[in-house]
Amino acid sequence: MILPARVPNGYTLLDVCSKAGGAGYGYYLAGFDVVSVDREPQPRQPFPFIQADLRDLDPQWIAENFDAVAASPPCWRWSDLAHRTGLDYEDFIPETRALVQASGLPYVIENVEGAPLDNPLTLCGTQFPGLRVSRHRLFESNVPLYPPGPHGRHPLHFTHDKRKAHYGKLDERTAFVTVTGGGNSSKAAAEDAMGIPAGWMTKDELNQAIPPAYTRFLGEQIAALLAVGVAA
Repeated sequence: MILPARVPNGYTLLDVCSKAGGAGYGYYLAGFDVVSVDREPQPRQPFPFIQADLRDLDPQWIAENFDAVAASPPCWRWSDLAHRTGLDYEDFIPETRALVQASGLPYVIENVEGAPLDNPLTLCGTQFPGLRVSRHRLFESNVPLYPPGPHGRHPLHFTHDKRKAHYGKLDERTAFVTVTGGGNSSKAAAEDAMGIPAGWMTKDELNQAIPPAYTRFLGEQIAALLAVGVAA
């Protein structure tokens, strides 16, 4: 992926549990220089990449090399999949919180609805012009972060389910879509709906990603706080 030009803000951010880089891309667009970390290989990562488990990271190293840290620990414990299967997935949030808090830097922890984040901000695609996903995500931070506007009403989403009353009445290229592993939309429709450049991620990576518009918006707030020393 060729990264677009942007105005650097002079700050660096470590993106922990980065996967293919959707969240990191938003912080990049906000002006941060991004370094990504994940325990699994990420061949489509567009940023400098370190393969490591979050539990092996040194908070002092983070503090000495970055200005902010973001983390998206695995969400399986709190996902619909866990609710459906009853499987007891490991909870990585306490370890993630301990790591980022020990760094002493401004941080953001992202996860799905139902995850036990502290006083999280909830973002939805209806709050961002141009997005066509609802895709609620929670964001915990140690600095004040604010939403872009009121949470809009969810429109009907494109569906392949013939049991739905609106089946066949929406076009996935223009309607809101649900980006999951259930085949709710094509890869091309998912990319466009989430504001992710075409051809970058696999469909599975898209299923796990968040719209970069979310983290761009949050990143711009963090950079503004860093600039005036509030987040120091």
